[in-house]
Amino acid sequence: MKRHGETWRIFLQDGQQLVEGVTPFQSAGRLTRINGLVMEAAGLRLPLGSGCKVMVPGGGYVEAEVVGFNGDRLFMMPTDDVF
Repeated sequence: MKRHGETWRIFLQDGQQLVEGVTPFQSAGRLTRINGLVMEAAGLRLPLGSGCKVMVPGGGYVEAEVVGFNGDRLFMMPTDDVF
């Protein structure tokens, strides 16, 4: 009989092998408006709570989370410091 810890170790190893070969999902849209900390984007279809990287001039990005939507528009708020 296997010990509980050994069962978890095997389970986690198997899971790691499954995700190592997976290509991250990428999608692109464009910002249409920024109002305070709320960013509005078009061209994206993501569920609430999804994480996004919003590219900024100079090659950097701001991490954001989807907080709402209206029709074909998606609303995001930054999860990083914005300056």
